[in-house]
Amino acid sequence: MNIHEYYYNENGKNLYIEFSTKEDGDSFYRILELEYQDVMYYSPDIVTEDEIHDVDEDFIIELIEQYLLNNDLPEELIL
Repeated sequence: MNIHEYYYNENGKNLYIEFSTKEDGDSFYRILELEYQDVMYYSPDIVTEDEIHDVDEDFIIELIEQYLLNNDLPEELIL
């Protein structure tokens, strides 16, 4: 999995993630937007809203992997 970009929007209280899978290669990427409550649900660790700005790529990958256990991949978008 390749994480292109991620950031937490305090106003909307959601985590925006752009990523691609190995199968996507260099042709496609996907967008996942999770509300704070969803981040807490799928998170491998407990993270407060103050700490969410400091998460690293490993955390984001684990979060996506947990999300995908119960959900389909987001739609492919052309790079």
